[in-house]
Amino acid sequence: MRFFYILTFLLFYSLGLTQNTLKFNLNDVIKIAVDQNVFIKQVENNLSLAKSDLLNSYGNILPNLNASANFSWTRSEDEGGVLTFGGLTIPLPPTRVESRSYSTGISSNLTLFDGLSSFYSIYQSKTSLESSQKKLERIKQDIVFQAIVKYVNLLKAKKLLAIQEENLKWNKKSLETIIERNRVGQLTLADVYQQQVNFGNAELLLIQARNNYESLKNDLISFLNLDVALPYEFEDLSLELNLINQSQEILNQHFDFNQLVQQALENRADYHARYLDVLSNQYAISIARGAYFPRLVASINASMRANRLSDLDKSRTYIASLSLSVPIFNGWTIANRVQLAQVNYKNNKLQLDEFVKELKINIKKALLDLDAVRKKLEVNSKNVLAAEENKKINEEKYLLGANTLLNLLIANSQHVQAQNELINSTYDYLILKKQIEYLTGILETEY
Repeated sequence: MRFFYILTFLLFYSLGLTQNTLKFNLNDVIKIAVDQNVFIKQVENNLSLAKSDLLNSYGNILPNLNASANFSWTRSEDEGGVLTFGGLTIPLPPTRVESRSYSTGISSNLTLFDGLSSFYSIYQSKTSLESSQKKLERIKQDIVFQAIVKYVNLLKAKKLLAIQEENLKWNKKSLETIIERNRVGQLTLADVYQQQVNFGNAELLLIQARNNYESLKNDLISFLNLDVALPYEFEDLSLELNLINQSQEILNQHFDFNQLVQQALENRADYHARYLDVLSNQYAISIARGAYFPRLVASINASMRANRLSDLDKSRTYIASLSLSVPIFNGWTIANRVQLAQVNYKNNKLQLDEFVKELKINIKKALLDLDAVRKKLEVNSKNVLAAEENKKINEEKYLLGANTLLNLLIANSQHVQAQNELINSTYDYLILKKQIEYLTGILETEY
């Protein structure tokens, strides 16, 4: 899958060499964000450690098997000498003795009972692995939601930039008209100066809007780990059409708080991960308590030994044994481990309860914000229509000489402000709706 995205990116890059711009929609942004995020890759690498721990836990309940082989060679040399005994001198000749030893063996040990600690270790490893998988799932949702917020804010900034561009065009056209009417004596020079100031302010607003757009664009490019030196274009016509088609649904859509909380508890991967962590702490307590019980180990061993390799199979030894160790006093080491496991369990249980409280607070706040934005949308939609009509009337009256320039400029400013508010509330609604999906754990990560 990753190779596919890399090849796709290279294809876009090759096209960009001729078209000079790389274009991405929301789905492209989400795919790249998930695929290129370094933190996700690190968590995926750590997930392999959890799988290895589980395999090791299974290995602890299986018998181990060891094989050995040994060869030794010994050589002793004596130069000889004289032995005196009762006045009798006995010469000792030089001696040299060599010996070789061959041995081989196989052994196996099996823990028959350890207070069930080995089995609880398996349960704990399974739980930890599942918790790690849930955490990875939630991290992906975090990245997807961040990508959506940054992308939607960029599209919003682009719309606001377009409004300021239109505002500048209108002010430029108005300035040209006023200058011409002043030249023929229909308007005073004060109107010219006033419109020149308003035109300059419109330029400043356009500069600010463009700078805000470029800043958000650069932030998104950096978030996606793309080369900031290349030209990019972010647009999503399907997203804009979806906003238009859902305009009536936005005004009529309502969410139930209790249902959202229940949905979050059922779907939030990080909630399940925390619950699994609490369960893992329970297993840790059982593992620590297992050290209070006796430990029974069975062992078998088979070996062969000889001084010549050809005689190795002629001398065989077989051993079977049971080893029982009973803890009597260990300086309260086991009690300390049990206490530590219990404290970790209690702390994680408190963190889980606090997480649920915080979850409810965030959902409640999101619903309040969503309701406020919904009301703003309804008001702003009406304001844009009213401001547009007011602007037309003031323009007509000004051209007929029945209105002042100040009233016209106020009408235009109100129209621009109404458009800005409508754009802000529309895209803010989209972000808040995605935030509801994010908070309830149903935000899709596969696009």
